[in-house]
Order: sequence, then structure tokens, then C-alpha cells
Amino acid sequence: MSAITRIDALDALRASIMILGVFLHGAVAYMHVPLPGLLWPVRDPSSGWVFDLVLWYTHGFRIPLFFLASGFFAALLCDLKGPNAYLVHRLKRIAVPLAVAILVILPPTYYLWGLGLVEQGLVSWREVTRMSFHDQELKDQVLGLAHLWFLHYLLIYCIAYYLIRKFIPSLLRFPKRIRLLEGWWWPLSLVAVTFPLLWLRPEIYTQFDNRWLPDPWELGYHALFFLVGSHLFRVHDQLNRLLRVGYLYILASLVVFAAVILLFRWQLSGDLSSHQTTWAFALATSVYSWLAVWGFLGVCLRAFNHRSMLVRYLSDAAYWIYLVHLPVIVLLQLALEYVQNRGEFSIPPGVGFLISVGFTLAISLLSYQYLVRYGLIGKWLHGAKSKNTGTKTFDGSLLEGSNARTGS
Repeated sequence: MSAITRIDALDALRASIMILGVFLHGAVAYMHVPLPGLLWPVRDPSSGWVFDLVLWYTHGFRIPLFFLASGFFAALLCDLKGPNAYLVHRLKRIAVPLAVAILVILPPTYYLWGLGLVEQGLVSWREVTRMSFHDQELKDQVLGLAHLWFLHYLLIYCIAYYLIRKFIPSLLRFPKRIRLLEGWWWPLSLVAVTFPLLWLRPEIYTQFDNRWLPDPWELGYHALFFLVGSHLFRVHDQLNRLLRVGYLYILASLVVFAAVILLFRWQLSGDLSSHQTTWAFALATSVYSWLAVWGFLGVCLRAFNHRSMLVRYLSDAAYWIYLVHLPVIVLLQLALEYVQNRGEFSIPPGVGFLISVGFTLAISLLSYQYLVRYGLIGKWLHGAKSKNTGTKTFDGSLLEGSNARTGS
């Protein structure tokens, strides 16, 4: 490909990554073993391991793939608009929604968390109303950025990328021949970088930390994927090479993931840092993560290589869904738990999962369509739209979507 002709596929990728978060948060309440470091307000564990396996598998590639796509579009935007316009664009699309979400979405999320903790007997109503917990560990797990953390990371990466492109662009000058996509094994060569990071700090994968300040290890780990994405833009004409190997990479990632779970089975809720198999766990996790990242990128390029109004719509709505879904899905899970505790029947985990996820998506999409899409919020999230035609008058989604093009 001599020009970027797959932006519609990347729209689909963006929408999938962000909407997938609804399904993952819907599954957390029903995991057989809780995710280490993540204090969830509802616990209705399943007797099986389906929710655990799906969540752990997705956990290894979803956010890395998001940052890779973000880096790709950062390079594209800088080339099209220049560093200064790029920075203004990113501040509008990321910094402003993040600030508003912190003020508007986090407070009710905290109180919903508190309601769940009261039901579990972990805190008192007095602690919840004051948002002050006697248990410091409990306080650290509740009063953080919650799901907004990776928007915070993205803002940091975008500002850092701007500073480099503006003042020291030589740091990002790559040789004319970049071998990233030459041969099936070259994309996996990046395991050499993520492997030592996960060996030294396996908690990057195994644990969730709800905090305001970024964890330096995790920040550096995900920065690698952002950098690779910006690098990938320079060889976008080679992306079609992933079409032939996408499904094979995904199948291989499932095989390697089985080894990850086997290595992790003893300490699924603990710390692997002192375990003698940490190096093998880090290597297997690195390999399966990169296989899944490249695999799902290739599959999206193949499956969504044509313009689709549905994909375009979901891509526009995905940012709003991501921002508002967490308090909605937690409220629904709390309501289901209340019905079970006060009634004389139980709701199977699979049914509870479908109800909470289904209603969350429905509420999010309806609110987007009638309250957000053509209003001020929609303008800040993805650019202004004409209500008659539904087309963008200014393009600018979170990852910069399908209207972006480069010349031949």
C-alpha cells in the first residue's frame, strides 16, 4: 500500500478495543479468582474459569494494542498538521474530556464503590459519605483514577511525543529500510524489550493498581507500544503483510497463553516476583501479547477493509461509552446483587453478565445518540457533526479516525 487505505479498519479496531472494556468490566464481578489489586464492589464468583481466562487473555493485548494504534495516529497527525496543531488537537480530545470525567464521573463511581463495600461489610456508611477509609490499602484501591488511568497515560505519551517531534526530532529518525514487518518473525523481535520488563516487574501484567500517579514501570512498558505504533506509521505500506498471518498469530497466542496460565496457576492472586519460574512466565507473557497484538491488528485489517456506516457510528460512540460505562455497569451489578439478596432466587453469573453488559451498552448508546452525538460533548469528543447528514465537519476522534488520509 502506497497510502493509508485502511483507516476504516483502524476505526473498527479502535471501537472494538474501547467497547471491549465494557465486557471485561462486566466479567470482573464473576471471576472465579479476583484480579489482584482490583477491589470490585460486587463479588458473585462463577464456579468455572471462563470469565477468568477471557479476562486474562484479553488483558495482555487490549491496552497495548490501543497504545500502538495511538502512536500510529500520533505520527499521522504530526505529519498532517504539524507538532503545534497536533498538541492543540490532543489537548482538546484528551485533556479536556479527562478533566471533565474526573469531576463528573469519578465522584458517583466512588460512591457506588462505597455502596458495594458497605454491602460486603468492609466499610461503614460514615466512611463512604466522608470518602475516608480507615484501611490505607482499601483507600488506595478505591480512590484512584479507575478506568480513566489509560487516558491519563495517553495524555502523557502525546505530550512527550509532541516535545520530541518539536524540539529533538532526530530521536525519531529511523533508517529508510525498517525491518519491522519483513518476515513473519520480525514483529516478534520486540519480545526482547518487553521480556526483561516483565521479568523485573511481572506486576505490570498480574496486578491492577488504582492510583493517581502513574507507575513508572507500567508507564515505560506501554510507552514502548506507543513508540512502536509511531514507528509502524513509517512502514504503513507494509501493513498488508499482516493480512496473511493475522489468524495464525492469534492461534499461536492462544497456545502460548495456555503456558502463561499454567505458570500462573499457583499464584493467580499473588506476586510472582520471588517465584523461580518468573523468567518463563515473563517470556511466555511477552510472546503471547505480541502475537495477539499483531494478530488482531491483521484480522481487523482484513475483516474491516471497507467503509461501514455501523463501524463509523460505533467508532464515534466508543469514546463516550468508555467514559461513562463504569458507573453504569457497577450500578446494574449492584442492582442484580440486591435482587438476589432480597429475593428467593439466584441469577446465574452468565445471565448476570449478559444483563449488566447489555443494559450498559444500551444506556450508553442511547445517551450518546440523543444527548451527546450532535451536541457540545460530541464536538469535544469527536468533532462537530451535522444532524441532517451525520457527517463530521471536523474530524478528531480519540485515535483520529477514518477521515484521515495521506497522499499517494
